[in-house]
Amino acid sequence: MWKKTTILIPFLVLLAIFGIQETSAAQVYLPKADLVRGSGYKVYVLENGVRRWIPDIKTFEYFKYNWKSIKTISDDLLNSYLEADNLKRYRSYPEGSLIKGSGPEVYLIELGKRRWIPNPAIFNKHQFDWNKIITLVDKNLNKIKKSDNLRYSESRKYPNTVILNGPEQGGTIRVNEVTFTYSGTNPLGARRDLSFETFLVGYDTKWRSSSRDNRTYRLPEESGSYTFYVRAKNKQGYLDPTPVKRSFQVGVSSDYQKVEIKRVRYKEKDFRDDYLIVRNQDKGTINITGWTIETDRARVTIPQAINKLKHPFLKDDSSDIKLAYREEALISVGPSPRGVSFRTNQCTGYLDQTGRFYPSLDEGCPRLDESEYDHLGSACVKFIKRLKRCQIPDYSSNSAVSTDSQCISFLNEKFNYQACYLDYCQKVDFFEKEWRVFLNRSIDIFDNSGDKIVLKDKKGLVVDQYSY
Repeated sequence: MWKKTTILIPFLVLLAIFGIQETSAAQVYLPKADLVRGSGYKVYVLENGVRRWIPDIKTFEYFKYNWKSIKTISDDLLNSYLEADNLKRYRSYPEGSLIKGSGPEVYLIELGKRRWIPNPAIFNKHQFDWNKIITLVDKNLNKIKKSDNLRYSESRKYPNTVILNGPEQGGTIRVNEVTFTYSGTNPLGARRDLSFETFLVGYDTKWRSSSRDNRTYRLPEESGSYTFYVRAKNKQGYLDPTPVKRSFQVGVSSDYQKVEIKRVRYKEKDFRDDYLIVRNQDKGTINITGWTIETDRARVTIPQAINKLKHPFLKDDSSDIKLAYREEALISVGPSPRGVSFRTNQCTGYLDQTGRFYPSLDEGCPRLDESEYDHLGSACVKFIKRLKRCQIPDYSSNSAVSTDSQCISFLNEKFNYQACYLDYCQKVDFFEKEWRVFLNRSIDIFDNSGDKIVLKDKKGLVVDQYSY
């Protein structure tokens, strides 16, 4: 087998002799079989734009895969691939697999046949991965039929697909019959030579083939969410490796527009400060934990939050977010400065003094009655009267206060979140009508140039939509 350490000089010689410009050559699609996983334990092989689960270690070892070749990707990216049938032992190697026998020849699996890659320059040109070459016993290698050799410059063979008509992306329809029409381009012949394969997630159990350029579904009467996939296929057997998809919904949530997306800030200096506000307009209490926020870039789930934020702040104290009438949840993209999501109260303004919240928390902390501190020295009393609401005292530059141990003890004891909470949490109006919820995302979920935001309930049904 070729060695990466031995091909550098021959490859550079080829470049010099033939004047090949690596960056100027058009990159043509060739299949690649990647091993991926998300945050879970399942490992998949990506093949022709879909993912196939490798269900057990024996299957993994049968195909002689390397554990070091598994790439960890985000769950959002993983779920964007349609899940096809599981990879099973004794089946053919997936499209895009790189294989070899006892000899040095390396092959690419395409349309179930093996194409010899004649030299390292061609291998590198098509950006194959040296670590993914699988060594087979010659007996098994020879069972795979040969096809033409791979060339440095490959011609286009794979069709492209486009959806012409049907429900719009993220749309909601109120009828149970839906028709999609689609078309494609065929680099190896006429448009009429294309057939199509379709798959409706939530309805179909497998890809369905047809020479027609449309498909009609009569869906169940109850509400539901669906994603339609279609890919073109030419007579030579090449499938569009990037199936086009369209997600839509039949019917709406029972909470439709009871909870509304009231405001969206999507273009802050730091994307982690981006946020949206959802508000319950219904007189009944509505649980929004487990609902999803979907944009063109991401799909995120609304987490739990702490209703009564007592010190210390522990995630274990979190529970479902139940919005009462006219209560709001301000949902931020980034992490919480205090590590938790919570319902605000009359004392949470103190938290803004030791942690950066955006937007700032309301500074409406209760003021101490003068009778609680009038026994202290006059300098201390004067200092306390000048404190703003929710202000944590800084007396370092006030010598009269900083040398008064009784005053310092009182200030440290009374002017902080913990003391405020304990003193006032029994008040009828202590807890406010706002929740601060943090999605803890490391990437921006909003497109600054325009986006459609869809709020869905636990069943995946549309509650509200917001476009900008």
